[in-house]
Amino acid sequence: AACVPAAPHRGVFVCSRGAVDVKGRSRVTVRSSKQDMTSVTSNSNSSPAGSEAETFVYYASFGSNILAERFNCYLKGGRVEGMIRDMPGSRNKTTPKEWHVWHNLPHRLFFAHSSPTWEGGGVGFVDFYENNDEEGDEVDHLSASRTNTKQQTTLGTSYRLYRITLEQFNDVLAQENGMVPGDGNCQALTSVEARSLARKWNEVVSAKNENGAKHGGMVTACVEGSITRENFVPSTGPRGETRAPSNRWYGYAKCIGTMHGECVLTFTCDPTEMEKFRSGQNATNAPSEAYYDVIKKGLVQTGMSEREAVAYLDERVGTSLIAEGSAPVR
Repeated sequence: AACVPAAPHRGVFVCSRGAVDVKGRSRVTVRSSKQDMTSVTSNSNSSPAGSEAETFVYYASFGSNILAERFNCYLKGGRVEGMIRDMPGSRNKTTPKEWHVWHNLPHRLFFAHSSPTWEGGGVGFVDFYENNDEEGDEVDHLSASRTNTKQQTTLGTSYRLYRITLEQFNDVLAQENGMVPGDGNCQALTSVEARSLARKWNEVVSAKNENGAKHGGMVTACVEGSITRENFVPSTGPRGETRAPSNRWYGYAKCIGTMHGECVLTFTCDPTEMEKFRSGQNATNAPSEAYYDVIKKGLVQTGMSEREAVAYLDERVGTSLIAEGSAPVR
């Protein structure tokens, strides 16, 4: 089953079947692969209590790691074409045997900074529309005054979810921030924290579906009255936390949902930097051709056609991060 908005309003999510829809529909699909990773559907994948090496989570990739070969560099070590150096790899070099796809969740994908690895082009980040003024880790139902609702419902982010151990996720987080696995400057998520985040998402999304997925595209928080495209506001779920030094690009770790009861984690820039991108204080930057091509190939691996992958990327590269017709979002 794939989650799509119910007619006539975009934003109320129900389960139905169908092909990938690139624009404006949040979908959960499961794709199979005959390569190193195979997508498997299971109703009893819950992780046992224990250490980070024994706890399973899903890493939600949205940039170059959507391509399986590129992601494996962070697990097994080495490099693929386009990388300027070898990655050390994770302490556990086992590659995932399971992956899933979440298409077009209500987060905004954009490209920024200038990466020497990718010919000076921008690299991918996502805006979860969290409110940087709030404190704590409570579930955040967004204020319509500080979000671009149209972009949320039409320019969502597609993720490839790899099932890996929490230790592996922490090792990937360290490497993405220029550190080696186990570096004390990168605060590792614990198994207790991962289970707590999963419980919070399970409370936010009470509905069950046959794919076992729960995420912010499946719930709404209306301002008043009936849900329409104009007042549809998704939940961001429990707040993320900065785990790497603030000068690193990908130090903000965030749980964006659960899959079969297990925590789905990703990372992006911290909320302070995100506000600068939203306001235009920090400029965005289009990706290089090589980086663009890696993501395109990864999207095709997940089941998109090449045409769908190009349309998905072109629209997100070409659309301003600042809400159309409004003052900068702060």
